[in-house]
Amino acid sequence: MKVAWTVVVVMVALVTLTEGFPPRRILFGRCSPDEPVPRAVFMTCANRHGVCELRMGQSHNLRAIFRSQINSTDVNSYVRWNSFVELPLPEQRPDACDGEIQCPVIAGQLTDFTYSLHIKNFWLRNEYPVIWSLTDNETDEPIICFKFKINIV
Repeated sequence: MKVAWTVVVVMVALVTLTEGFPPRRILFGRCSPDEPVPRAVFMTCANRHGVCELRMGQSHNLRAIFRSQINSTDVNSYVRWNSFVELPLPEQRPDACDGEIQCPVIAGQLTDFTYSLHIKNFWLRNEYPVIWSLTDNETDEPIICFKFKINIV
């Protein structure tokens, strides 16, 4: 009985540390017919189904799995709202090689991109279309680009 309670306490502690949001596969679309897309995108959403809900004041992890068509030693990450005018999300980290991806990116090799997106308390609660792209910083050639929706709650 003591072992069972210990396991429960450890599980609760782990869920608390990860803010309790398990990663789930999210739907995404192409940015354009010419730009490569990831094979899969996962995000730690506050809900299990539908548009991914992100809680204000908390961080949510995004993971994109892809095979690059090009080699790159310097990858730029750019995430933006997709409204009438594309607006960059505030305080993002554009240097993907600084912890979000293992550089160099090798053409044809399965690659993981992970990013912790902090949802600021002053962001308005609403559903937003988002565009995320990774490009080679030297040539500005797209590595991947994808669109998806988030719902800030």
